[in-house]
Amino acid sequence: MFATFRVAAVPGGPRISCGGVQSARMGPSPNRVSAAIQDGTAIEGPRPNPTPMQLRLDNRPLVLVVDDDARSAGLLARMLRSDGYEAEVTTDGAAAIARLTRSPVPEALVTDFHLMHADGLAVGKYARTRRRAMPIIMVTSYPQSLQHAVDPLDHPPIVLLTKPLDYPELLRRLATALGVPAAV
Repeated sequence: MFATFRVAAVPGGPRISCGGVQSARMGPSPNRVSAAIQDGTAIEGPRPNPTPMQLRLDNRPLVLVVDDDARSAGLLARMLRSDGYEAEVTTDGAAAIARLTRSPVPEALVTDFHLMHADGLAVGKYARTRRRAMPIIMVTSYPQSLQHAVDPLDHPPIVLLTKPLDYPELLRRLATALGVPAAV
């Protein structure tokens, strides 16, 4: 959970508040940031142009990773982040559906099939109600059980990958589906 801090310039020096609780008055400080806050120059003025790295980070496709194995999901999310994607993790179907109700809606879904509360197909169907052409990559240890459950007329089709996951194949499929350069 993240806390939001506000610095307010008030007579007698700035105050810091967090969630409605205010701190005692901050005394004078030789710190340049504190001085800039006191005289109001820290808040005003044009923002600098973003660097190329900031532009890249701002335009990273968001991928929702859903797997009941939290360690595997976390590892996959870290790998995706290192390859230029933004990734969020949920560990069951109900949490994934709840996440899909919020903005921003992910650009892609990578989900296990066997999940608690709602399976990967249910999560995928709901995801497509939020973003009609969302690429869905279903990962399973039992691809035979999904062959008949996946509608071949879905567009774009649900991609089936087997465990153990071939990560370069996942990256290639994500890049193709999202129209971004492949990282690997």
